[in-house]
Amino acid sequence: MGSARERPDGIIDFDDVGEVYDVVVAGSGAAGLVAALTAATAGNRVLVVEGVSLFGGATAVSGGQVWVPGHHHRAAGAATDCERLQSYCLDHSHERPVTVIEAFLDAAPTMARFVEQHTPIRFTPMNSPDSLTPPGQTEGWNLEPAPLGTGPFGEWSEWVWSPPYPAVLTNDEVAESRMIFGGAPPVELIKQRMGAGEVALGVGLVIGLLRGCLDAGVDLLGSTRLSSLATEDGRVSGVLLTDSGGDEKEVGVRGGVVLATGGFEHDPGLVNRLLAIPTTVPASPPVATGGGLRLAAQAGASLGHLSEAWYWPVVPTDATWGQTSTARAEIMLAERVLPHAIWVNASGRRFVNEASHNCAFAFADLDTTTGRPANLPAFVIGDAQYRARYPLAGAGPDQPWPDSVTVADTLTGLAQELGIDPEGLTATVEEFNHDATAGRDSQYQRGETAYERALGDPDADHPNLGTISKPPFFALPLTVGAVGTKGGAVVDERSRVLDWMGRPIPGLFAAGNAAAAPIGPAILSSGMTLGLAMTFGWLAGTTAATGDTSEH
Repeated sequence: MGSARERPDGIIDFDDVGEVYDVVVAGSGAAGLVAALTAATAGNRVLVVEGVSLFGGATAVSGGQVWVPGHHHRAAGAATDCERLQSYCLDHSHERPVTVIEAFLDAAPTMARFVEQHTPIRFTPMNSPDSLTPPGQTEGWNLEPAPLGTGPFGEWSEWVWSPPYPAVLTNDEVAESRMIFGGAPPVELIKQRMGAGEVALGVGLVIGLLRGCLDAGVDLLGSTRLSSLATEDGRVSGVLLTDSGGDEKEVGVRGGVVLATGGFEHDPGLVNRLLAIPTTVPASPPVATGGGLRLAAQAGASLGHLSEAWYWPVVPTDATWGQTSTARAEIMLAERVLPHAIWVNASGRRFVNEASHNCAFAFADLDTTTGRPANLPAFVIGDAQYRARYPLAGAGPDQPWPDSVTVADTLTGLAQELGIDPEGLTATVEEFNHDATAGRDSQYQRGETAYERALGDPDADHPNLGTISKPPFFALPLTVGAVGTKGGAVVDERSRVLDWMGRPIPGLFAAGNAAAAPIGPAILSSGMTLGLAMTFGWLAGTTAATGDTSEH
């Protein structure tokens, strides 16, 4: 694990792994850590196996939002809220099992209470609407961890994946400071948090869960893969572990194995064969390589939703992930939701509500004549009004134009330089400018939901709309990315992996992006990924801890 680091008690070496555990968890993101914590607090001996030396996976570099419909930090309206939440999930889920969605809604609030009870994490309700709440409604069910101390992980960046910014402000604090619109960061608060050794966002969530796991006696093992599963009389009874040096060790498992290794966005072969939009750039650490998917398949698991992902437009950067050579991409936000910018395809036409949380679905549309993507290549088109006020490809208004941006004095010149249809682009901008001046997007209704308006510029005439009329004009190529994939082992309402006959595979569980997403394909809220991961992690840990193998 590296001699330069002072290792917290509970993080073990490969040689220290026991011969038998009650529960073995593969993966150390939120899903895996909650599963491990749940099983350990029930009195089980638990091992968490992480394939690399850093813990936390995609959770650590996320915003740390956790979607918990009906959570205890906000007064709920009993039956009416339950019915509305169930309808909200079902209305936006295509052929997902109702029993599994109901299990999520029932268990999520209990999971959140459990995490607060057994870790230093204290959740605070966020001031953010859910993604698809109708116009006029502003409710949202996201929680985020309040800033917390790192405890034994003082030099936390040596143990946990790091985001590209100081992880000391909450999401709501970032929003209140209006940093995305050029507002000044709260420097004194940042200094105070850093001086106190406090962390927030996804880092805070991972650190809090790691601390809870260590307090509960969980063994944490890095730089080790769960290579294969062993079975006895049809039940998963053990695992084969392989460390970074190639050494192997067989470990017995009494209760169950939880697959929480994330998705497969970092395996180009799987991405190209399975995803509906194969040309994706991962916006997650390079750990999600499909290990859980392969283990589930080898065990005879039913697999589902393999073409889906948590798609998102991204901005490639020159940075790499940690000390690896893997290029790092950051999710695009400003260029989606702020005024004075639109997206167009090669015909110069808009093709989606850019501010929608599910805008990337439009990249899966196919041209009916060629069978090729209808909306790729695509570009962000904006003008000097945008450039004077907002960030572009990570560069602020006072910084030079990014290398990836093309600039021209006219829209026609911009289109000709990029191979965009000039007439289509000028007509599109003219139509959009008419709508922006009127304050309503007649084509795609951008800016009409609470989610979209909350992400916009509150100081603009319209938070999401503004004319594109002042030269110079610019174009930024759009890159399709993913913060994770959504296909994997099909699970039931207790997070048990099912075989192709719909029967639980005894001793095998899955949660997070290693499991087939139980809700979707639409994203219903910013914290939906972690809400599902942690809830089904809790269900997996609860069920594995009892050793339950019944079919009903």
